[in-house]
Amino acid sequence: MIIQRVPTGIPKFDELIEGGFPNNSMILLVGYPGAGKTTFSAQFLYNGATRHSARGVYVCFAETKETFLRNMLRFGWDFERLEKEGRIAILDLSVTREAGLQKNLDTIMETMTSINASRLVIDSFSAISMGMKEPIDIRVMIHLLYRFLKKANCVSILIVDQPWGTSALGEGISEFLADGIIHLETYFDENEIFRRRLRILKMRGTNHSKSTHEYEITSEGFFILDRKIVTSEKRRIDTSIIRGREPSGNRMFIDLSEIKGIGIKRSERLKAIGITSAEDLAEIDPWFLANNLGISEKMAYRWVEDARKLVSRRR
Repeated sequence: MIIQRVPTGIPKFDELIEGGFPNNSMILLVGYPGAGKTTFSAQFLYNGATRHSARGVYVCFAETKETFLRNMLRFGWDFERLEKEGRIAILDLSVTREAGLQKNLDTIMETMTSINASRLVIDSFSAISMGMKEPIDIRVMIHLLYRFLKKANCVSILIVDQPWGTSALGEGISEFLADGIIHLETYFDENEIFRRRLRILKMRGTNHSKSTHEYEITSEGFFILDRKIVTSEKRRIDTSIIRGREPSGNRMFIDLSEIKGIGIKRSERLKAIGITSAEDLAEIDPWFLANNLGISEKMAYRWVEDARKLVSRRR
């Protein structure tokens, strides 16, 4: 069965995912502040409207519509004009609890139907969940949002804000439901130069790139660079930079063998990609493990959760 693809139009990105996002897919775009999540998502909608006659809806939960329109002009993207032409709709919605969420979802669906939109961006999933006081509220919201997006029959990008110093990608459940996960990172290299890099952690039905790719945000938007991080030694250096801590070889940490399901062979495989202790594993993205070790997403997630519990008990 041939999977229909929806091109993003982002320079050099589509070739990493076999030509574009799978049709009718839900993509999590996760990243630190300043990583370019809004730029990537807006470029996806703008290219769709101007190059592929694909109408789209951008939903602002994290910032105002006025701020969004102003920031996009720096790239030469006139969303206000596209909105007047009926090719783009921008919604400015407030953060609410579950009762208000359903009303907002109805508004989004009505807007998408009215302009026959096939692309959707929600900025951000994190802003919506801030209105939830209890974990059960978040889980209900996630499933409600998932059912809504599948019913919308579009390619949707959910922006997830990742705080500095954290390794968790989202709310757990949302990671399993998502069809794709793209991780955007910012860091300082050995020369204290600010850099950005991207990893595609998951893309259903796609033989996607398994490498780490550097990118820049220029006056024309999001742009993938030619250089990429591929060697095991480089990856070891990078994972320590991500976590903002010294490599585990310089300190005493909990051995990987203490985690259920990880024996000698699996421990060696983990060490080969720079994960040398339970502390390291506790701060790694489950999708990174699944993609690089060839294990199931469920197993990778369980390893990371078990490592976090073990580390927490030892502190």
